[in-house]
Amino acid sequence: MHSGSEAPGSLHALSRAALALPILAIPVEAGAAEIGEMGFTILGYKERGLMKVVEPVLWGKARIGETWEVQANVALDIVSGASPEGVSNISGTPVQLVSAASVTDRRYLGDVRVSRRMGELTLGISRSFSEENDYRSHAYGIEARWDLNERNTTLAFGYGQSADSIGSTLEPTLDERRDTREYLFGVTQVLSRFDLVQSTVTVARGRGWFNDPYKFTRTFYPDGAPAFLFDLRPSSRDSFAWLTRYRRHVPGADGTLQAEYRYYSDDWDVRAHTLEVAWQQSLGERWAVRPALRYHTQGAARFYSPVVPRPAPAELSSDPRLAAFGGISTSVRGILKLDGGLLIELTVGNVHNTRDFRAGGNGSPTYPTLQAWYGILGISRPF
Repeated sequence: MHSGSEAPGSLHALSRAALALPILAIPVEAGAAEIGEMGFTILGYKERGLMKVVEPVLWGKARIGETWEVQANVALDIVSGASPEGVSNISGTPVQLVSAASVTDRRYLGDVRVSRRMGELTLGISRSFSEENDYRSHAYGIEARWDLNERNTTLAFGYGQSADSIGSTLEPTLDERRDTREYLFGVTQVLSRFDLVQSTVTVARGRGWFNDPYKFTRTFYPDGAPAFLFDLRPSSRDSFAWLTRYRRHVPGADGTLQAEYRYYSDDWDVRAHTLEVAWQQSLGERWAVRPALRYHTQGAARFYSPVVPRPAPAELSSDPRLAAFGGISTSVRGILKLDGGLLIELTVGNVHNTRDFRAGGNGSPTYPTLQAWYGILGISRPF
């Protein structure tokens, strides 16, 4: 159940972070890969009373000669637990309804990227897929990186396009399509021997089916009349995201400050701000620890409503992911470097989302509090 079992944004961020790791090397011919790295990562995520996700990822990369690099990954999402279905005010106050039966689903993901360096210019192409029983997505991308100023400045340009096919286990005849195009521009600037900044802007244009076939809103009016609507969203979504990262190494403390801020907006009137601050502290030659604190706040989509108004609108969703809320996430990562380049990383963290954490404190009154815990174990080594 792609849409129905889809976890909140906190999990998506974790999943994307895991898949952003370098990915499984595929040498062109035996013995041709001169420098490479491969590894295995597993993500575990558990919401209180709701979904549980386990995601193993096999990844790696290889440089071939002086100009070629190949990256790839394969991953599997194993999802189970109770799934949020809709919102109803049958008790007098709108509340989130949860499926009585446990949801079980599997999603298969994969990605391959090939890049070639030509002096100060690097060109790359990528291909990816994601598939589950009611959802399929195929995408490709092209990118360019241009090093300037003795490689102290790097410009990045990218274009990606995806084609998604959406179905539903509740309605076998459903077969809808969604197409998305993304445009990226970024710059990385070395400021000194000890610090650098990176800023990236991404613009996306989506067209097609955005409804969630597993979500609904049920309302009982004061006169006793009922109203029932399945999720109804616009047939397009244009978004803008601006991510800025800063890194500063402090030699005296043998540690590194890591800070990033992301602003997001779209034409559904969702506005979101995410700030994360972390400190990576070396503990001798082998050990390091990285505590982190992340804060997220967002406004509601213009068509978000926990009740069906009269008359019924053309667009309405009670999906809590489109509500106004805020969230705090804390995590700690331990890093161990062993002989032969073997690297072991373990991250544990928690997520707490609630309407009270929204900046200004005016979150959606019916937003259900979410508490979740996660762990990420990664093992990698060069070859």
